[in-house]
Amino acid sequence: MFVTQNHTEELIGRPFGREQFWSRVELSYDDIWFYVSTRYSVALGKARRYYLLTKPSDLVALIEETGDSFWIERVMIMTPPWVNGTECWKMSPLKELIAASDAFDLLNVDYIFQLPNDLCYATGDISEIDKLPWHQTLYSEERHACPDSISR
Repeated sequence: MFVTQNHTEELIGRPFGREQFWSRVELSYDDIWFYVSTRYSVALGKARRYYLLTKPSDLVALIEETGDSFWIERVMIMTPPWVNGTECWKMSPLKELIAASDAFDLLNVDYIFQLPNDLCYATGDISEIDKLPWHQTLYSEERHACPDSISR
């Protein structure tokens, strides 16, 4: 989850508008999060918008908003040192996000994060997650992303 502090709010944008702007946000815990680059059509062409998401469900919700005038270019995954096995945070392209669960306990879901070069991270023991009977691909770069190099 991201945290904002009132004193960092920037008073820009439309007066009495619903948008709020902050000069900084904080990450409230040391865990994986997503950086999502999107494009959308405007009267004069195309523009970009970037999203910082901490939950897979928020990524799924953003995917559901896509269409002809709003699409995802790329999803990057940010991994903390305890996940990636180094001494620093790392950003990598996300190839796939897979949810896995026991068919009788869909409230306890594990996730598999597929990265380039067959690298993957998981929220639990990958050998145990692979044995779970229910798997669903929530995000696939191939199906859900449309890089800027592909005309739209």
